[in-house]
Amino acid sequence: MSRELEAVFTELALGQYLDAFIDQGFDSWETILDIQESDLDALGVKLGHRRKLQRRIANARGIASSVSLVSTLNSGSEDTKQQHVRRESATRSETGSESANGVMKRKYRRHPKPDENAPERPPSAYVLFSNKMREDLKSHNLSFTEIAKLVGENWQNLDQAERESYESQANAAKDKYRRNLAEYKKTPEYRRYSQYLQDFKEKQNKHGQGCKPHLCKHN
Repeated sequence: MSRELEAVFTELALGQYLDAFIDQGFDSWETILDIQESDLDALGVKLGHRRKLQRRIANARGIASSVSLVSTLNSGSEDTKQQHVRRESATRSETGSESANGVMKRKYRRHPKPDENAPERPPSAYVLFSNKMREDLKSHNLSFTEIAKLVGENWQNLDQAERESYESQANAAKDKYRRNLAEYKKTPEYRRYSQYLQDFKEKQNKHGQGCKPHLCKHN
């Protein structure tokens, strides 16, 4: 997974979808730029959340915020369409299934819905650095891609003392998250979600799919 992708999903508050996207091959910002509405449907992305992601994609393509998002989605460039066809063709042999008319359809694994009551996962040291630098660069009129490149380069060249400072902040946030999670696990909401996961896993096992371990329990 690219750091740029993690930073985008964190900034858009869409972190709950990140594992599912990566699992289906959308493991870099470049592949996300090629995503289709049908992909978002299959991945279970809520309408409001997908519009946030699609607006960011439109901005990355140089489409102004004043342009209708709906018209942008309906009139994707031929280059983008061809990229999508190539990506679908490359993944058919291992992830696709064939319909009655011979057209290959992408097969998606089902995932449990996220626990909306659980404490929010803490940001990594890189994400903390990325958020700070993006805030500092707000007034520089740079594109998203330019900012992402600068963030990555500056993180790589960050001196040890500064890096340790961000890592210390990230570790403190992680410790707080663990304490909050321990308290949350004592609540009725957690027990209800645990029961939901158990029911979900049993249902998936009946269909021979199973449930991914990292999605079926809290870490």
